[in-house]
Amino acid sequence: MMMRLLKPFFTLLMFLIVLAFVHTILAITATLPAWLGLGLSILCAATAARFAWQLAAGARPSVYLAISGGALILGALCFTAGFWGLMIFAKETNQAPLIGIFIAAPLGLIVGAIGGYRYASGQAEH
Repeated sequence: MMMRLLKPFFTLLMFLIVLAFVHTILAITATLPAWLGLGLSILCAATAARFAWQLAAGARPSVYLAISGGALILGALCFTAGFWGLMIFAKETNQAPLIGIFIAAPLGLIVGAIGGYRYASGQAEH
């Protein structure tokens, strides 16, 4: 019963975090039209939400979904921690957003993709 309540919350939370992450990164680094940036952000967030839903349900995701979902979710969480966390807890550092953008997010993307691949590979063996 508890999992039935947590699964939609967890999925929505991952959708919103990835949506904010991708939209922020695209707004900072790319000169895309607003509708295209929003569309790409929603597409990435939907991919991460689908992976989060399958992860919470205990279903076996495809390798592509595990890699992309893991990269997006962990990249977004690391970006959020590096970008906003340092601005909240270390107010005296003016380079806090740069740590989130250039260090935490890329490392989260890489580690998340590797973790997603390992998760999908481990699921395929069982």
